[in-house]
Amino acid sequence: MSENSAAADDAATSTPQNEELARLRAENASLWAQGHAVGAENTDLKAQLAAVGAELAAVRAEQAPLREQLASVGKECTDLRRLYEPLAHEKGLLETRFLNVEMGFERIWWQLRALRRMHFGEPVAVPKPPSRIPPELLDAFTLGGRVPVIEEFDDRTYPPNWPLIYTEEEITSYMDGIRKGKTCVYGTVDVWVQNAFKRYPIEGLDVVTMGSISPWYESMILVHGGRAHAIDYNPIVSQSKRVTTWTVDQWERERPRFDYALSISSFEHDGLGAYGDPLDPEGDLKAMRKMKEIVKPGGIMLFAVPTGKDAIRFNSARIYGRLRMPLMLEGWDWIDSSGFEEHMLDGNGDHQPVLILRNRES
Repeated sequence: MSENSAAADDAATSTPQNEELARLRAENASLWAQGHAVGAENTDLKAQLAAVGAELAAVRAEQAPLREQLASVGKECTDLRRLYEPLAHEKGLLETRFLNVEMGFERIWWQLRALRRMHFGEPVAVPKPPSRIPPELLDAFTLGGRVPVIEEFDDRTYPPNWPLIYTEEEITSYMDGIRKGKTCVYGTVDVWVQNAFKRYPIEGLDVVTMGSISPWYESMILVHGGRAHAIDYNPIVSQSKRVTTWTVDQWERERPRFDYALSISSFEHDGLGAYGDPLDPEGDLKAMRKMKEIVKPGGIMLFAVPTGKDAIRFNSARIYGRLRMPLMLEGWDWIDSSGFEEHMLDGNGDHQPVLILRNRES
């Protein structure tokens, strides 16, 4: 065999081996490349994990004061529960007392009705007051549309055969309270009335209260040395010789005249029907004109009505402002006041200043 044929045999044998070796080397290189890529990804993951760890640590750091606040809130809740328990108990006691008082008043009301039935018979039925102004009277009530009407229904009617009863004990109790500075339903108005009594004394004078549902102002008159009288549409039985009473009809028959008069939150209701009186657009104006016959010429009247921007709260009351107040004062000299300020005429009607009027001699 020649040398050339031997070399050819060696080349043929080595070619597959070389190819396998080359393939393995290529695979190895690929694996190394993949290993490097995995290593790089692992490095990135480690970096991300470190970042997440840092964020987690920051969140935990933020949570620490929140946990402290939550623990503090929990403690406050516990403290509040400890405070609430006695307060809830006290509220329950107060509610029970209130309900007892409410029940007591209700019992008194039913007992009073029973006593009235016993002494005066079954109550005479009274028609329900109107809730709206009839269309044909609207223009007269509103002074030609200049006075707004506000719906405010009130039913102050009671049976005419069930009179109010004024007793010595009630009058004495009121007088004691007045001497101690107590006020009644109208609060500051009582102070203003007594200030007027000091400036325009009533001692020894015959003083009449117009519209009376309790002997409060009659007792005030007695405290200041006046002789107390009352005129009302409904009958009043006075068991005290210190207070004389008339119905309007009785006064018309006897027509006594008085030195001094009080009309405190009374005439604003006249003609609106809440007390069972007939509807009359001029009911209040007629009442003021009638007062000129009740009070002696030159006599004094203390006059208080809701004062503010003119309005009618139908059927409850009127508010007197720059339109209707001058109409009410016609024939009277406004000589003084107690509690009055000019701006009240433009208010909402919450004020009732006491105007001091003198009956102008005609």
